[in-house]
Amino acid sequence: MSDALEQLADLVRDRSGIVLHGRHRIHSLAAALEKLEPGLDAATALRRARASVGGRAFTAALLEAVAVHETFFFRQRDDLDAIDWQALSGSARANGSSSVRGWVAGCSTGEEAYTLAILATESLGEPAPVSLLATDLSAAALRRAERGRYGRRSIRHVDPALRERHLLPVGGEWTVGEALRRLVRFAQHNLVTDPPPGERFELILCRNVLIYFDPPTVERVVRTLEGALAPGGMLVLGAADRLCRLPDAPRRASARRPARAAAPSWRARFGAAKPSWRAEAQPEEPGRVAADPPGPLAAALAAADAGRLDEAIAAAEHALREDPLDADAHYLHGVAALGSGDAAAAAASLRRALYVDPAFAPAAFQLGRAYDRLGDSGGARRAYEQALRTLSPDHPRQRRLVADVDLADVAAACGARLAALAAS
Repeated sequence: MSDALEQLADLVRDRSGIVLHGRHRIHSLAAALEKLEPGLDAATALRRARASVGGRAFTAALLEAVAVHETFFFRQRDDLDAIDWQALSGSARANGSSSVRGWVAGCSTGEEAYTLAILATESLGEPAPVSLLATDLSAAALRRAERGRYGRRSIRHVDPALRERHLLPVGGEWTVGEALRRLVRFAQHNLVTDPPPGERFELILCRNVLIYFDPPTVERVVRTLEGALAPGGMLVLGAADRLCRLPDAPRRASARRPARAAAPSWRARFGAAKPSWRAEAQPEEPGRVAADPPGPLAAALAAADAGRLDEAIAAAEHALREDPLDADAHYLHGVAALGSGDAAAAAASLRRALYVDPAFAPAAFQLGRAYDRLGDSGGARRAYEQALRTLSPDHPRQRRLVADVDLADVAAACGARLAALAAS
């Protein structure tokens, strides 16, 4: 990458938190320049961004071009179904508020905010006692959100009955009904440079945003989000965002976690240590996961799902005594060790899993996390690259052990860590 591109990428990171360094992301910056003005080179763009006259406007346009606005209604539905609106309403009343206060951080073009409005209305009745603040860095995205008109692709996961109740057909598009619009207000906000909104929230969603930030920025933004939670509040991060956090990230105080919600299943979290700052739950859908492995491995998986990591390690060791070449057992042992804080033991077990099965992408991903914790950037980079090369929905171990994880989320997490490693 040229010096001008490096400096432009630094400027984007400083103003928005978006990391564009490294070969996995730099094409986005080049594409953004081309989108802004065909033939625009990095050196010219850098001069215009730094200019005393017009520099701020040009930088804002550049950030608009770089930002990713891929979203749709009911995206990652399991996270949304885990929200207990009745309990949040009770928390709001205990906090002296007549309505559940929600913040959708990084709302893009508004589909997620309106999805929450639908779910709240379905749970609490109409008019729902809910007030949702939806914010984004992009003024253009917010204008589209306020317009509230969406094509078929955006609404493809909306149940027909919900669509009929809450959306109105207009030509070939659908527009959000007035009852939902009254629940949502939009505002421009920069998660990296702006202070949090001046209120406390019972519900905060920030999904598929942190994957574009480097680890220090991720931790700083998460602390900001947590600080904006009201007592009994719920913070919901996206699957890719959760995967991007380093395994030694500080654990959060449990006082802000709603006790009503169980933690996500261990296999659905790719074996990450149970985060105390995140409350989400849904039992795995029947039929989604292939049959669990028998015997000691089943015991290891059950123990890990329950958070009993020492027991999971012991059960995996039992399985390995019976079959030292069992990649599943090495994987379970490695991820449980990583969750327990023993990154060196985790790396050894995960390497053994990959010796047996080099195409075992989840093991490669977790090995990258272990190397991250050990400070071995070269090993982490190689492991994440191996995970990207071998991700496959048809891999039998992935279907059996981690079937609830979206491959796109894993790929995004790998790409984010690779970009951050390249920038460090």
